[in-house]
Amino acid sequence: MKFHFHTGVTSDIIQGLKDRKYDIAFCSKIKEEHTIEFIPIAKQELVLIVPTDHPLANKDTIDLIETIPYPQIIFTKKSGLRPIIDDLFNQIGQQPKVAYEVEEDQVIAGLVSKNFGIAVCPNMPMLNSMNLKVIQIKSPNWERIFYLAVIKDRALTPVIQSFKDYVIKSSQL
Repeated sequence: MKFHFHTGVTSDIIQGLKDRKYDIAFCSKIKEEHTIEFIPIAKQELVLIVPTDHPLANKDTIDLIETIPYPQIIFTKKSGLRPIIDDLFNQIGQQPKVAYEVEEDQVIAGLVSKNFGIAVCPNMPMLNSMNLKVIQIKSPNWERIFYLAVIKDRALTPVIQSFKDYVIKSSQL
């Protein structure tokens, strides 16, 4: 079995599945992908990150509507997180003032730490080691789920099938 680790945006990862570069992928779900089986395996918390000297940095929880006056760094449209975050803003009937669109969450965190804007992003351990304040989003309700993705009706080798079964059995959901 050959193991390949690649980070990237969901659309690129799904294309890798279709091109047979990967047998299994871990990514967000794309609703329009009817040839892909998406199996939920884990949830991840979304938070607001701001520089430590930002006016919102004194908060521990926040309503997303409070972020509207500030420039924001958001994920590109290729990101699996973008539809989730767009939906959060649609729920409050507002759109963020977009300062930058970025593909990678680590880059977003770096830009926020250097005062380029604020951002909604996954709560990752690395955020605690940066010049950031991590704020819990209390409203609106949100959910990010990670999925194991495979091509429907494509036979998997026994070792890949065993790995898939193990991941599903060990999942948080």
